[in-house]
Amino acid sequence: MASASFSLSSPLLAPKFAVSATPPLQCVRFRRQHRVSAAYTTAERSTTASRPHSRIATSTSLYEVLGIHMGATCLEVKTAYRRLARVSHPDVASDGRKDASADEFIRIHAAYSTLSDPEKRADYDRTLIWRRSMSGTPSACVLSGYARRSWETDQCW
Repeated sequence: MASASFSLSSPLLAPKFAVSATPPLQCVRFRRQHRVSAAYTTAERSTTASRPHSRIATSTSLYEVLGIHMGATCLEVKTAYRRLARVSHPDVASDGRKDASADEFIRIHAAYSTLSDPEKRADYDRTLIWRRSMSGTPSACVLSGYARRSWETDQCW
């Protein structure tokens, strides 16, 4: 009976094992980033006669809350915010006006936080322009009486 033994000391016959310190790669999936824009609104608690700063309560845009125009620079936004914060912050308001002052300051701060961030401001401007265009005249298809027309129905007569 014949037996054979092989020596594995030879580099040609030795098995090749690679030892890695890093774990094997796995499929990594990243979540999509979602952009969230928030607005703050409350119901009126008091009449406009008892609120000397009712201008902010009736404003329709964040620009009107800060008292600036739509094309205002970042410095103008910051200046308007600081000017209004000095007047309407709850810590500097009189005792009888603390609640109203707190609501007013929250609106001012919400306007500043949106308008001072370039991405949030661009999103807000797009929605503001869209709202203003939708509140204008009704579309032509509604006026003509054919609200459900499409290309396919126009071709089949």
